[in-house]
Amino acid sequence: MTTIFTNFEYATEVCDVAKLFFSDAVLIVEREDADITVVEEKTGSVYRYIAVYNGCKEECSFSPAGNELQTVRLRKRYAKIALYKVLSRVTGVAMPWGSLTGIRPTKLARQLSKETPDWKKTFTELLDVSHEKTSLVAEILQTQGSLRQNIIDGADLYIGIPFCVSRCSYCSFTSGELNRLRKYVEPYVDALCDDISQTIAFARERGIALNNVYFGGGTPTSLSAEQLDRIMSYIDFRPVEYTVEAGRPDTITEDKLEVFKRHGVDRVSINPQTFNQSVLDIIGRKHTVRDIYDKYALAKQYSFEVNMDLIAGLPTETYSTFVNSIDSAIELSPDNITVHTLALKRGSILKESNYAATEQDVSDMVRYAKKALSNNGYAPYYMYRQKFMTENLENVGYCKKNTACLYNIGIMEEVTNILACGTNAISKRIFSEEDRIERSANAKDVITYIERYKDYLDKKFELFSR
Repeated sequence: MTTIFTNFEYATEVCDVAKLFFSDAVLIVEREDADITVVEEKTGSVYRYIAVYNGCKEECSFSPAGNELQTVRLRKRYAKIALYKVLSRVTGVAMPWGSLTGIRPTKLARQLSKETPDWKKTFTELLDVSHEKTSLVAEILQTQGSLRQNIIDGADLYIGIPFCVSRCSYCSFTSGELNRLRKYVEPYVDALCDDISQTIAFARERGIALNNVYFGGGTPTSLSAEQLDRIMSYIDFRPVEYTVEAGRPDTITEDKLEVFKRHGVDRVSINPQTFNQSVLDIIGRKHTVRDIYDKYALAKQYSFEVNMDLIAGLPTETYSTFVNSIDSAIELSPDNITVHTLALKRGSILKESNYAATEQDVSDMVRYAKKALSNNGYAPYYMYRQKFMTENLENVGYCKKNTACLYNIGIMEEVTNILACGTNAISKRIFSEEDRIERSANAKDVITYIERYKDYLDKKFELFSR
């Protein structure tokens, strides 16, 4: 166990940096017993941070020039920088994203571009982000340039379906296996339909334009065509963009796609995760590689735009088998391909079994994916990161020209209000003039949501009534 002492007010941010190097890092209260110390000092208007590890010390400082919220952000940033520099120097390890631990590097880059004419220099020289990852951020910002203009005022509507036909070994979502929760499905659909109906009525009453609709999960297509038809009948407006995360090929049927088409859905996800059957079997996907091809062809018969997800770092996946997955997806030529890096999340089967990916292979996998996709007409257009990601890497969405998902850009860049319905759904209101965000989260489990969804409706409406 690696212990950390800090007098810093935002100690968890410090610990997040230490966990990049030492997965067992924990905070303690006695300075003399700590392996690592991070201390904040304030003299006049200057904040100073001293990080010490294994007899080595790094320092950095800043003088605040913005408002209180900006000062808090800078305090966190510089404390993390000091710790990252000393740990990187002592261990000899350089992380691809340097001292950054946040979800949205592209959002930070946009913020920095308002503060300095050269945000790239800040990334590489102050934050120690690699040139490779800095260039990736720049590419995404370039792709988003004109697309962000299409994200208009109002809000997007998110619909959460928390059920799956089986649990994948890497999954920690609060979705439930359908057979285990079968008796709750109809009550859930009842509650969800009322949630959607009241949310849309509230938006109209408040003059909030609803733009994009996104069905996520779980696996929305684990429900029957009749259940999906019923839910979608409550969406009585024409979305700018209408997406259903169908996900599992074994849940996609012709009657469900017909329901989608009738209700105006224009894009679906069909997520292989891998094109290698032995890996599919190991991670608990109850479908074949042949199913991927068949369901993709079926979706294209209905002229849907299709997104496909792949994961780098799955158990037994090698560099060569991952290359096969990327090449197979490119050959099918879906409109979007998202390349995820395996995140070993608490609560997942892989995390509980102490699985560890071969890290250098995963870095090479991600690098190959970017090169191959770029060479075949795909541009990176959104990105996000998570805790516990293999090799401290990232998830990147790639799109063909004019096929980017506006909902993905809006939610990842945090530039779109979201009215969310269903289990584990989080409504989000952007206060752009104040540079802050407020959230209202629904229950994470199905039973609590069914019993108390009206309470969560009240909280959601209160958030958007201020």
